[in-house]
Formats: sequence, C-alpha cells, structure tokens
Amino acid sequence: MKNIVYLSTAVKLMHENQLFDILHNARQHNAALNISGLLLYSEGTFIQVLEGKDSVIDALYSRIEADQRHKNVIKLIDEPITEKSFSQWLMGFAVTDSAKTEKLLGYLKSISELNLNSGNSTAVAAIKTFIESNNLEINS
Repeated sequence: MKNIVYLSTAVKLMHENQLFDILHNARQHNAALNISGLLLYSEGTFIQVLEGKDSVIDALYSRIEADQRHKNVIKLIDEPITEKSFSQWLMGFAVTDSAKTEKLLGYLKSISELNLNSGNSTAVAAIKTFIESNNLEINS
C-alpha cells in the first residue's frame, strides 16, 4: 500500500458545481477501487492525497497527470504506508453557499472529521500545511 500527495494548478478557477462534480465522480470511482484520500482546493490550487494499492494509485496518478483541467502537477510524496491516514474520501474548498455543502457527503466541514490514524505521517503534515498556508476556513 502507498500514498501519493501532489499539488496542481487549475487551468481556470473552478466554480462550486464543478468541484461538486469532481467530488461525486471521485467518490464513486475511488470506492470501487478501495482508494481513500483527501482533495483540497483553494483559489485555483489543488492538493490531493491518494491512498491504496500501489498499482492502483500509480495508474490513477498517471490519469491525473494527463487531466486537462489542471497543470503544473508536482508530486510531493510517493511512499509506502502501513495504514491509511484518511479513511474516507473528503474534499475541502471555499464556498459561497454553505447550505449546499452541509448536505454533500464527503465535504470536509472540520479538521476533526479527518481520521488521522498516522498523525505524524508526511501526508498529514502536507495537508495541515496547505490548510494553514491558504488560510482555509476549516473548523478545528
């Protein structure tokens, strides 16, 4: 089992509905392949953690690199793991209609929702740094 963490830049700023579509499609696809992780978006920048079977994660990352909705894909972490840090697929981003997100399964409303089994893992550290450096309004 492994995880990959990467950063990328959206080709153009994404609207809430586009982000909701990404979350919905990712949850369906990733559930079928036993992939877990986290996707955060802030002002055109994505950071994503992918966790799962090595060959599955490598194949997914290759597809992600080719995705035309973003550019400047930078792999930050590619390492073996013994347990997952993110037990469910989650996504966080700034929204204007919080009522929409309250009903959205998989939307990150609070950092405490993260199942951070490996609190000192490099993936968890990368996510915490992204949240702090982008001043994301995610409750503790």
